[in-house]
Amino acid sequence: MTALAAAKITDNTDPIRTHCEMLHGLAEGVDGIFVVSVFNANLPNDKGTITHHRVGDVESMVDAIAAHSGTPGANPYVGTHLMKRSLPRGKRGGREDILAVLGLPADMDNDTGKAGELPLEPSYIVETSPGNQQPVWLFDQPLTATEAAPLAAALQRATGSDHGTKDVDHVWRIPGTLNWPNAAKLKRGRPAEPASVRYLQEWDGELIKVDDLRKALAPWASSPATEAKPIEIGELPDIAGIVASEKLAAMLAANDVGNRSDYAAAVVEQMAFDGHSAEASCALFMSASGNWFARYSSEERARKDFARLWGKYGARHAEMHRTGAALASSLTAANDNVPPVDLWQRRAHPPLPVGLLPPVIEEFALAQGELMGVDPGGLAAAALAVCAAAIPDSIKLKVKRHDPHWTESARIWVAPIGDPSTKKSPMISAAAAPLKRLDRDLFRAHEEAKRKYEALPPAERKDAAPPRHARLRLEDTTIEAAQEVLKDSPDGVLCLQDELSGWFGSMDKYSSGRGAAKDRGFWLQAYNGGPYTVNRIGRGAVLIENLSVSLLGGIQPEPIRALAAEAHDDGLLQRLFPIVLGAAGAGADKPMPDAAAAYDAMVARLTRLRRPTGDGTLSSYVEVPLQFDDAAQDLRSSLAQKYFEMQCAWEAVNKKLASHLGKYDGLFARLCIVFHCIESEGARPASVIKEDTAKRAAAFLEKFLFPHAVAFYVDILGLSDRHDMVLAAAGFILAHKLNTISVRDVRRGDRIMRGMDVERAQAVLEQLDAFGWLEPMQTGRRDSMTWQVLPSVHKLFADRAEAEKARREEVRRIISGSLQNE
Repeated sequence: MTALAAAKITDNTDPIRTHCEMLHGLAEGVDGIFVVSVFNANLPNDKGTITHHRVGDVESMVDAIAAHSGTPGANPYVGTHLMKRSLPRGKRGGREDILAVLGLPADMDNDTGKAGELPLEPSYIVETSPGNQQPVWLFDQPLTATEAAPLAAALQRATGSDHGTKDVDHVWRIPGTLNWPNAAKLKRGRPAEPASVRYLQEWDGELIKVDDLRKALAPWASSPATEAKPIEIGELPDIAGIVASEKLAAMLAANDVGNRSDYAAAVVEQMAFDGHSAEASCALFMSASGNWFARYSSEERARKDFARLWGKYGARHAEMHRTGAALASSLTAANDNVPPVDLWQRRAHPPLPVGLLPPVIEEFALAQGELMGVDPGGLAAAALAVCAAAIPDSIKLKVKRHDPHWTESARIWVAPIGDPSTKKSPMISAAAAPLKRLDRDLFRAHEEAKRKYEALPPAERKDAAPPRHARLRLEDTTIEAAQEVLKDSPDGVLCLQDELSGWFGSMDKYSSGRGAAKDRGFWLQAYNGGPYTVNRIGRGAVLIENLSVSLLGGIQPEPIRALAAEAHDDGLLQRLFPIVLGAAGAGADKPMPDAAAAYDAMVARLTRLRRPTGDGTLSSYVEVPLQFDDAAQDLRSSLAQKYFEMQCAWEAVNKKLASHLGKYDGLFARLCIVFHCIESEGARPASVIKEDTAKRAAAFLEKFLFPHAVAFYVDILGLSDRHDMVLAAAGFILAHKLNTISVRDVRRGDRIMRGMDVERAQAVLEQLDAFGWLEPMQTGRRDSMTWQVLPSVHKLFADRAEAEKARREEVRRIISGSLQNE
């Protein structure tokens, strides 16, 4: 799927055209079709008029919709999704025909009683008839139907909207058209005259981050059987022993709040959000003094309504608290069996494990590394990136047994990180040398083909296609240059960068403007692969059959640290395999095994590979995707769960590392392809990846790549988000030998700590909790919440405590001396 291009909407008052231009702008680069469906409300058995419209063909789509404006009963619809171009003419298609989902609407109709709350501010809102609305959330990246379906189902549960919300292939009304009521709507009391479909809130050009929407919908991600059922409430505790937050206390005492049912639901949800049990919440609810509570005719009615509301609104928050507590307990040192994390520790340089890589890669890395005096781990990772680029993208792995839509190609991004003394550039040059030679051969072959083409007589040249210039290497990273190279290189290329800061800088030179977002979107799509359409002013559209780029580039610690702090958090950085290089040496001057020649020959062989054939049921002449054998597939499934749990655990303290871990499911599959193809024989690799290959790829990921990711995200970027604040709070605990600490204490500390607001101070203490330093103590108000310092902290870090105390005293002495009059 392509990344979303910024939509370009003309200054036009026609809402039909505006809507069409918006959809086509969002779909730029996706090679699919929009389907317009027109059904007549006066014809119960109308099969509809169906038309298909290629991305970019706004005019035909506008005409197809506007053509029915004078037809009584005609209701036009279009979805917020693209269908595959293979969809037969005249067919609407279903979920299986969807190519990309661009956004999700919610069907919130007051006249059916299905209008609820919005979990996140929508991109725009359409009024389909008086009181009936369709808010729409437009994604910052297109999703497959499989990816979008769980979000649609959660959105339907969150908003309480009509069932069409959860169907990703549902079609929706179009602003600027008329809404003619059918017989069922007339029966519900709708006037016979058509209503105008119009924008209530127009789109401002901003897109919703899919991750933000997923988080907002998390409470509704599943639909438990008890979700909207009243629950049994046990014996109520004494109200005197329950401490309500300031916000909840104000809600309980509020007067003149409007609709009582809506307000009571908000009160119950706040109780659950604050962490109160059902019984404690009910006791608080029954003690409410606001006049909204007085509207209940009896205490029995009030208690019965509470049980209903808790089942509908409170139970999911209570479950989230239990889940969060379970996760926290897995991270914290609840007793001295799990030592607290040393927040000042520098992790040792992760060495290259032996016996996991394909032999030709391992031998090349060790021999060449010794010869050059460079880190063999960095050389091995660089070689894997080169091999991934050499493997044609047509060789794909079907990752799951029963999901034919999730496939991966051998495409990885590797970034050796180190100071100039680590010899990054010579290392990258040695690994990329065979691919550079092959790329030069392609260049010479193209020059010869071009010479022959231009020598043809004019009549013959007119009928002949100009030779395509396939490439293996890309070094000019301007988008225009990359598009020119990639249009003739469907098997993918290697983006080779001596210094990645220039690559990142070329994207961020527009700051936060649309140019930067468009460039970053292009590279995100290049990481994913797939068709991409370029619309060039004055030269028409060009289709890039497969926008696919592997990446190998070095960078120094300081620039990457600055880039990570300033860059947009769109996941671009997290797609890199960071390799933190060890110290370099002078290199050996002695005879070495000729591992480089074997490596060169292997890279050349990879570029000639073709897709595997046969899978045990098909003819051996039929090309098929790679797949795991049963044992390897079982391993992949268990690893997927493990990677997810690791991501959730790190989310509490380091969101960038957590985001990187979120890519491991696909990265594992890509590594398996690379290992498998390197170790294959003949012109085609075997169609099945065996358990041994999957085990070695998993071990390499766990024992080498993950430790390097930790070294990068922890040592270079900082162990946690705003790690300076975490260290300041930890030092404060040690220097003052605290046994307990609160949010208020944190905000009274040193300069860094005094700059924190309540939310940030709370987050710092939660991070220390996750690192095994603290244990929360039950209390009331959030800004006075108290945490116990675990005894093992002062035992293990006694030396650090003395050093921290001395450092603070020295700072005070220097400042005091500087301010004294001489």
